[in-house]
Amino acid sequence: MPAWIVVLALAAQTAPASPAPSQEPGLVRPGHANARCKDSPIVPRFEGCTIRECVERDYDEAELQAGPVDGTGDFPKKLVEGQLSVVTYVCPTGATLEDIARRSQAALRRGGFTVVYSGDMYYNQLPGFTARKGRQWVQVVSEPFDEGTGYTVTAVRAVAEETAPRPRPASQRPRGKTTD
Repeated sequence: MPAWIVVLALAAQTAPASPAPSQEPGLVRPGHANARCKDSPIVPRFEGCTIRECVERDYDEAELQAGPVDGTGDFPKKLVEGQLSVVTYVCPTGATLEDIARRSQAALRRGGFTVVYSGDMYYNQLPGFTARKGRQWVQVVSEPFDEGTGYTVTAVRAVAEETAPRPRPASQRPRGKTTD
């Protein structure tokens, strides 16, 4: 066996373990699998919940549910393009799916958001909702996990705020018959 392998093996065995991060009493360290994940600034993390996964993109699109599933199994969708953030949290088993959706929705309403749709999400009847405030869109879907319950927050800061089409002033409307 080469000597350098023996030296590396001995160094690994005798190296001190990395020190535990210091933590102030009462400070809750965020739990998550990826160090770059951060909490959604729009929907608060509930006590005891940890981040399971996240996605952040400067520009992407999200298809958000805008109404209930109809008889054909489809539902109204709102495609929103812009800065995207998706954070999935896992919570202790004591938190019910309905409670997570209700508490999230109440927090957004207090923050001035308007609920676009609230009810069963997608095809699997999970409680959740879609809301918006100006260009900011948010969808929260409660979901069960093997380790307990949880929720996914999809937030999109739209590129441009929607505006309803305005009718043309009478002076700019075409007059008479037009031919192609």
